Order: sequence, then structure tokens, then C-alpha cells
Amino acid sequence: MSDKLWGGRFSADITAEVLRYTETVSVDHRMLEFDLWQNIAHVLMLQAQGINSDEDTTVLLSGLLTLEEQRAAGSLHLDVDLEDVHLNTEHMLISLVGDVGGRMHTARSRNDQVQTDARMVTREWILDAVEEIASFSDDLFNGEAEEREMIIPGYTHSQAAQPISVAFWKAAHGFALLRDAQRLKDAWQRVNVSPLGSCALAGTTFDLDCSHTAELLGFDALMPNALDATSTRDWTVEIASAAASGATNLSRMQEEIVTWSSNEYALVEVDDSFATGSSIMPQKKNPVIAELARGKAGRAIGALVQLLVMEKSVGLGYSCDLQDDKPVYWPALDSYLETVKICRLQNDTLHFDAIRGFELCWDNFSTATELANALVSDFHLPFRTAHRISGDVVGTVIRRNSTLKDTKLVSRVLLTDHEIELSPQRLDEILDPINTLRSYQSPGATGPAPVLHQQRTGTKEAAALISWANDARHNLRAAKNRTLSEALKIAGSATTRDMEAM
Repeated sequence: MSDKLWGGRFSADITAEVLRYTETVSVDHRMLEFDLWQNIAHVLMLQAQGINSDEDTTVLLSGLLTLEEQRAAGSLHLDVDLEDVHLNTEHMLISLVGDVGGRMHTARSRNDQVQTDARMVTREWILDAVEEIASFSDDLFNGEAEEREMIIPGYTHSQAAQPISVAFWKAAHGFALLRDAQRLKDAWQRVNVSPLGSCALAGTTFDLDCSHTAELLGFDALMPNALDATSTRDWTVEIASAAASGATNLSRMQEEIVTWSSNEYALVEVDDSFATGSSIMPQKKNPVIAELARGKAGRAIGALVQLLVMEKSVGLGYSCDLQDDKPVYWPALDSYLETVKICRLQNDTLHFDAIRGFELCWDNFSTATELANALVSDFHLPFRTAHRISGDVVGTVIRRNSTLKDTKLVSRVLLTDHEIELSPQRLDEILDPINTLRSYQSPGATGPAPVLHQQRTGTKEAAALISWANDARHNLRAAKNRTLSEALKIAGSATTRDMEAM
């Protein structure tokens, strides 16, 4: 007979090589707190349903509370020889209280146990991520007031297109971050449902009160089908997808920072504390945080693809393929959240060069659209006609090695080639990048007033997300405290510490 907790059917133990290949202890450490919480809730329910005796329950809870105390103190460690966190906690309990510890696993399988733990870990990550992402977006919406008139070129096709403000650029990325946080918040309703009680896949003949354990564990609802509850991992795909999307949005932002910090653009400077130098070229200042953020987006994207590939060929009912989600899933989420945090810190130190931005907007013809708009407004030309005339003016000015800043030349070209009279003074008003920026007043535009509205809207949405995360976190803490309180009432003086205070 094998000495494993499950070893009754087996005549020999698995080899060391098989154990190392199949163990998940190396990634299960983050589930330890939640496995103990789940165990306590399950034992409380078993007593309430008359499945375990009061005497056995007292012993079980006394042991589990002792283990929780040790975990909180940092003295509880998992043994890789025991395969996973679930066998570890059961083995530690049996070692502490004797064979009665085996009653803890009644009406439960590792299949519903791991799903419950993993969902509990994920929901904590969701709350951390929503709060951090929303806070980052709030930072972007709350830049300096002068940034609403700080000019930089906006680009399409990597070509200068129209003048925009720094605040407008930040707001664009801020709203993308809000959507990233909102996707995670939306996923909460599918993550925070309890599979506990599904057992291996078909439920159990024991009279369980799954609503009781769900309440003790802070879940909002129950999975309605035991087979689906134990075998699905689509919720991990959903979270990984949200992380991949969020990491992609961050990567796009950092790509612009990398490009704009080059000498050729010189639009933004990364603080020295977020850059490194070259081992051979002394003049170099490399925007390494922005570059690494681009690279690390690949982890989140890769994790999503790997999860999809893993799950596509696994039928209903548990297969060990599914345990390979954790080594992929957790590190990808960690990497994404770490990237959010470091990019947020970097953002606080970015310095935009207002003079350089203004010069580029003059030099790169980014106000040519305003010439076309003026021809429509002042001369009632069809826009397509005005567009063609403005394009011809730009082409002529380029051939003469000049820019739209030479309004005398622009005036002559309009008059000579198109019989349109616009004074250099009027053209100064039309083509000046600052005037152009201020003239954009449509909803969502780059003008100071629309951007201020965007900032206020974004700040409000960010605050709502942060408030939701704080409320949800409070509810989870309250649920755990209720669980520990109920356990303490039963275990009494068998424990040495007030677990509610932990």
C-alpha cells in the first residue's frame, strides 16, 4: 500500500521523478491561506449538517486554527513530497490532531477544493489589479492644468497628423486603462462563484449546505452544475484575456515613450531613475522600463494562448492537464500587475518638452487640416475642394524647402495658384498650433475645455472602480472574520490566539 493519503488502491508509491513532474507545491504557496479558510468553512458546514460530530468538529477546528495561526506567523511551510497544498494541509492537520483529521475531507474532492482556492486567489488579485489600474488612470487624468495647452504632435500611420495636448494624450491612455479595470470588474461575477460541494464531478450523497460554505467564503453565488464547476477553466481564460489586453494597452503607451524619448523626437524625457546607460557608449540613456513593459506584455499574451491550447482538448471531468494552468496563469498575472505599478511610478516622473512639441507641430505641417477647414468656413468651398487646395499648398511649400510657419509664402501660393486671398496675419491665426488646439471643441476633442471634461469623467470613473474594489475587499475580510469567529466559538480555549485579529 502507498503511504499517500490517496494510496489505499496502490501497492507502491510513485517514483521521485513522477512526483517532481506532477507536484504543484512550488506554485501552490499562494493558495495556503485560502485552503485553510476553505477547510474551516467546510468543517463548520459538516457540523451544521450533522455529518461530523460536535466532538470531532471541536478537534478539527482547534487544529485548523492552530495551522492558520502558524501560517500568519510565517512558520507554516509546504512539503513538496505531499504533491499539493491540499494534501499538505490535510497531512499537517492529521499530524496535529490524529486520525480524526481525516474527517475534514468528507464530501469533498481535490477537484472542487482546488477550484475554490484558485477562485479565491484570483478574486484577491482582481481587487489589487482594479485598484492599481484605476489609480494609474486617475494619475493620468490629474496632470498639471498647463498640460491641457501643452502641444505635442498627434500621429497616424506614424506620420504627424494634428496637434494635440499632453493632457489629451494622457486622457486617451487613461480611458484605455479604465476599460482594462472594468473588464476585470465585469469578470468578478463569473469568478466569485463557489464550486465547493461539487466534489469530484457529480456532487455527493451527503446532505451538504453549499450556500453556507459559499457565504463563509465570501462567494456571491454557487456554480449550478457540479460537472461544469470542477472541469471548467474558462474563468482563467477570461482573466488572462483581460490581462493580455491590459498589457497590450500598456505596451502601446510605452512604445510611444520609447520613440518620443529618442533624440530625433525629443518630446519626452524619462527620469534618470527609470533609465540605464550603456556599457560602452557613455552618452546613452536607455528607457528600459518602457522597453521591458513592451516585452513583458508577451508573457500575458503567451499565457492566454497557452491556456486556450491547454483547455481546448480537455473534455468535461477533471484531467491533470488542468493543473498546468497555475504555473502559467499566476506568473502572467503577477508580471502584468508589476508592470502596471512600475509604469505608474515612471509616469509621475515623465517630462514633456513643450517648446519642442510646439516646434514640431509647425515643422511637420500638422495644422494643414485647419487651412482646409478655414477655406470651408471663410469661402464656403466644399471640403474636398478645400482639401485638394490645402494639399497643393503643402506640396508647394515643401518643394520650396519651407513650412507653414512661412505664412507670407502660403498667402502668395493661395493667391497665385488658387485665386484665394488670405493675409499672412489671418494665416498666422489659422495655422498657429496653439490656436488650432484651442479651436477643437467637439465632444472628446483635444481642446482644453473638452479635455477638462474628459479628465473629470475619467476621475469619477476611476474613483468608482477604486471604491468598488475597497468594498469588495471589505466584504471578503468580513467573511473571513465571520468564519474564524464561528470556529473560535466552537474550538474555545483550544487555540492560543484571537484569530480575528490576524
